Amino acid sequence: MQKRLIFSFVGVVVIGLLIAGLGTFFQADLDRSQHTQKELIDTARSTTAFLTESLSDRRPLSREKVKTITQISEVNEYGIIIFNPITKRQTILSDLPSGVESDELDFKILEERGYLSGTKDDRVWVAAIAEEKLDNGAIAAVVLSDDLDDVLGEADRWFLVAAIFAVCLAAIVATWLGKRFSQPVVEAAKTARSLASGDLSARLPELPKGSSEETVDLVLAINSMAESMERARGVERQFLLSVSHDLRTPMTSIQGYAEAIIDGATDNPRHAGEVILTESRRLDRLVSDLLELARLDAQHFTLMISEIDLTNEMKKSADGLRLLASKMGVDLVVTSPPNPLFINGDSDRVGQVIGNLLENAIRYADTKIVLSVRSADDNIELSVTDDGPGISEEDLPHVFERLYVSRHQPLERESGSGLGLAIVKELVTAMNGDVRIFSTVGSGTTIKVEFPTK
Repeated sequence: MQKRLIFSFVGVVVIGLLIAGLGTFFQADLDRSQHTQKELIDTARSTTAFLTESLSDRRPLSREKVKTITQISEVNEYGIIIFNPITKRQTILSDLPSGVESDELDFKILEERGYLSGTKDDRVWVAAIAEEKLDNGAIAAVVLSDDLDDVLGEADRWFLVAAIFAVCLAAIVATWLGKRFSQPVVEAAKTARSLASGDLSARLPELPKGSSEETVDLVLAINSMAESMERARGVERQFLLSVSHDLRTPMTSIQGYAEAIIDGATDNPRHAGEVILTESRRLDRLVSDLLELARLDAQHFTLMISEIDLTNEMKKSADGLRLLASKMGVDLVVTSPPNPLFINGDSDRVGQVIGNLLENAIRYADTKIVLSVRSADDNIELSVTDDGPGISEEDLPHVFERLYVSRHQPLERESGSGLGLAIVKELVTAMNGDVRIFSTVGSGTTIKVEFPTK
């Protein structure tokens, strides 16, 4: 990247200098031709003015006068020619400048315009006629020639020096910019390779002040990705540990009571059977929840979306769990408006969401749970509030992670799989809803679910 940047910078500068140089020299060449031509025209007109004075006495133009006239011109080469329009004869009193032929002098045009000019072999020639004609009606003209003026002078040399300086400066600036812009990219690539190889602790160093916004965003994005990957690995490890723990505990109970029954070591086989049944149901619940999450993650499930009454679904779910709440010593209160509240959702999945929320609240509530539904703007809001111990502020962002409860010290009645809220989050999101949690330690917890009405 750095080499390409240097070549690009230097290439752009060189091309710019070439274009500017060619344009400058082309314009200078045109200007010096025009400049030399203008000077010669002015000189020729001054010479013809003296020639007019010399012809005012109406006497033939002598060679002495010619010599005097030509001394006025400070050019390298000059010539005087007389043309008789009647006889069509030309008389050359002084040799014409080199490169200028007499037949190139069109006296008709010369008489109309007063002058002629041209360029040949890096020389400019000009012909100008005297204002007054000779006695015989002939026309006298002065022809001057000179080298093209060097308009640029020393400028071309200084332009070359400036061009070399500009190219060197472009190379230096490109090298500096290349290091400044490419170094973060190189470091980012190195960190990305470390992350890909499994080193999730790799991070990019903070950039110094004044760095470009793009490179700062790149560093922040990669560091954020690394943190997310590291956290995801930690969550995965904790998930596996939690699943192993939740599987091992009921399996140990089932195995122990089964061996006791086989060995005849228990006095109450009925109690042993009840324990085995309870633990097997716990295992079945955990496996079912794991399969449910796997289907949700893989999008291998369908939603039968229809217009349903959320109030009715809420009451049915509450009736199904009222007995469990009563056994736990928890009072389940349901509040709802008298009119139905319709949403677009899957009836079975909505019932599953409400059931999981209630089961989670029952495990934590001390004495009371309030299940309510109300209309809020363009949404229907369902909330479940318990008077349990609450959740600490640092734990709130992780409540909807899988097996969250298993990472703490749950109460004995917290016998769920720890996947209920994770399933709630997935199902609500799939139905274009949103779920939020509010909690204060010692004051209970409220979980709110919003379903769109359209």
